[in-house]
Amino acid sequence: MWKNRMIRSCWLILFLWSSVAGHAQNGQLTINETALIDGSVSMTASGYNYNPGILALLPNIMVKGNGDLNPVSGTNSALPLSKFTAMYVRGANHDNAITLSTTTAQSMTSELLSLLLLSGGPFTVKYEAPGLSATAWKAGTYSNTLAFSLSAIGIGSAVTPTQATLTVTVDPLITASSAPGNMALVVNDLKYFRNTTLEINNAFTLRHTVPAQLTLAANTAQLAFANGYSGVADPQTGVGKIQLQMTTPAGSILPLTTTSQQLVANAPVPVGNKTNFTTRFFISPSDLKTAFINKGDYSTTLTLQGTNTSPAATYSKVLNLVVTVNDLSEFNLSATGVTLPFQTAADYKNGVALDLTNHLQVSKTTPYDISVKAQTSDLTNGASGATVPVNILELGPVAGQSGVNTISALSTTDQLLVSGALPAVDRYLNIRYRIPPSRTQYLINKPAGIYTAVINYTLTAH
Repeated sequence: MWKNRMIRSCWLILFLWSSVAGHAQNGQLTINETALIDGSVSMTASGYNYNPGILALLPNIMVKGNGDLNPVSGTNSALPLSKFTAMYVRGANHDNAITLSTTTAQSMTSELLSLLLLSGGPFTVKYEAPGLSATAWKAGTYSNTLAFSLSAIGIGSAVTPTQATLTVTVDPLITASSAPGNMALVVNDLKYFRNTTLEINNAFTLRHTVPAQLTLAANTAQLAFANGYSGVADPQTGVGKIQLQMTTPAGSILPLTTTSQQLVANAPVPVGNKTNFTTRFFISPSDLKTAFINKGDYSTTLTLQGTNTSPAATYSKVLNLVVTVNDLSEFNLSATGVTLPFQTAADYKNGVALDLTNHLQVSKTTPYDISVKAQTSDLTNGASGATVPVNILELGPVAGQSGVNTISALSTTDQLLVSGALPAVDRYLNIRYRIPPSRTQYLINKPAGIYTAVINYTLTAH
């Protein structure tokens, strides 16, 4: 009964492909100080899989963002997704990184590399934020999802997962890119006491992902004093004699104090996350005269702080500040010739005197003495050769001049006109030259003419 029937058989051929449908690792990028220094940050996420199915026509794996990376909390703006790249990686094979987009699905695999996809299987995705210096990275967490797909449809072909999350965390930080240095102000010229401000600029750069408030405080109320002249007491100079001013950005002039003072209220986060600051420290000539007249080192320490409250970040640096006053001296005479004329009988009877206002100008940063002597024991008439003893001459202060001794008889031995005077700059002394009436007898019967001698003044440390 079966011979008239055609027996037909059918074979059902099933093509089975393995598939890993697990959960992929989400992209997690952390932008911290190391990343900002390096200029980029990356991570490789695993758990992605491609199932080629059958009859797939060399598909490309595509990725597209579902939006820019939105802040999880706070008021920061979203991070453009175009700041980030993704790269297909399978073993030792990888394609070029593509810039992520919110508008167009980007191919992660080139046509040549897609040949490697025929066998299917797991792959990883390298996420990267390159060129960090081109963006102002503000502290916070930002996130959004990415959609994965294939460019060609084949029976059973798929990429899994079809969605993953890219999260970027920017750490709150304030650190030094170029740290502020210790400061040394050196008084090595008397001009700083007269008309030139003594100053130094301290430039530094902070790297920050939060707005930065800068404050500064001295750690002592008075400057420590060292290396002064022997026997000189501590001048007890207050730190307020030193002033400071932010010049970048521009700020007000402030005296140093132990109270923390605001230098910058709010330095915004800039592109590249680095802000340059410059602080000027200076001492006026008048304050140098009143508070730094003694040779020595005047020092303190300062604490510079950068802070932000929310999110919290702090930077702190202790700086050494030293003002060094060198051993400086200057000694001038207002006149190099002094004439005492004897022209009338009254001159011989009463003697002759000459007052020279501001005759001696003294500057010295240590206690000092001024001595005076004649080079020769006689005043000599150059025409006749006649002589008069130099000790007929008396030197001393003009009426009202303090701190000057009277030299009753000039000699060839140094005598102290000024002894142990305190340091000073541009101290002027009024000096009287005199031949008293008791010594005019030495001029009687002398040939008429000019009698001269050389007088030496010497400024020395006391």
